[in-house]
Amino acid sequence: MAQPADWAQRFQQLTADAGQTYARGMRRYNELLQRVASGELKPDDVQRQYREYFQERATASTREMVELSVGLLAGLLHTETRYRDGMLDGLLPPAGATPPPPPPSGVDLTHWFQALATYTNEQAARALKRQQQLVERISSGEVSAAQVQQQGQRFLEAHSGEFLGEVVGLGIHFVAQMHRNSAALTDGLYDRVLGPELHFNGNGHAPSASPEPPLCVDLRGSAGSVAAACIVVENTRTTPAQVECRASHFVPRGGGPRLGAQLEITPARFTLPPGGQAEVDLRLLLEREQFETNTGYAASLVVTGAGERDLVVQVTAQAN
Repeated sequence: MAQPADWAQRFQQLTADAGQTYARGMRRYNELLQRVASGELKPDDVQRQYREYFQERATASTREMVELSVGLLAGLLHTETRYRDGMLDGLLPPAGATPPPPPPSGVDLTHWFQALATYTNEQAARALKRQQQLVERISSGEVSAAQVQQQGQRFLEAHSGEFLGEVVGLGIHFVAQMHRNSAALTDGLYDRVLGPELHFNGNGHAPSASPEPPLCVDLRGSAGSVAAACIVVENTRTTPAQVECRASHFVPRGGGPRLGAQLEITPARFTLPPGGQAEVDLRLLLEREQFETNTGYAASLVVTGAGERDLVVQVTAQAN
């Protein structure tokens, strides 16, 4: 039986997995922005691959979602039925083991729904029959109301923890599987558009176990104020680097026309010695006429010259 300590550990693992998935997704998203900005990928081709990928995955993804959602409900139904039967077994002749719901694997969804509906009706009929047996025993005096109350109290004290553990376990499994399916779908999409992601360590050969997380900058402030942030740029080359920083226009994160507001970058161009670092200040005037309050906006900052590949920074902005 799962204990609260186990729940905390599993929740922590879920949180860690979600963080890694977010970091990986943002890293791949930045790579996509970079390759589109450089002209390596055309927006029309990216959109076409998106459509084709989701069309190909639609049937399998729908089945996975249905299996998880209905499977959760079936699991809760089975758990509730088992514990109800267990409580009644102390007052009525045992009815035997509670049959599990039909498994979805390898079954057509329509047939599975039919089988699940049949199972639900059978369990409802079974519950009604046992309830009638209990009423008859109470009416005949074989079982008193006090005995029913005492049995319910004893069963609750003995098994409430187990019941709660199973319910929480079903919920955690559902969330974890949903996260895995979503991550696999997203990874597959980026792999299709960008190719498989490869990571290398300092030697340039062995795979790295923990790739660098994406760089994101969030600029927030009251409407009409100036939001500011700072990033550090490092020259990873063995020769002096001519660094240039340029930013795109901001657009609403939900879609819409780009704004005229531009990110102020200081310095926008500079030279770094091998291994040298420099701070780059970012400032943005959150003009009331352009930035609607409590609405998210996004832009891309591209830093070139400091490494083997350009650095793409996602910049988000919001006027409060």
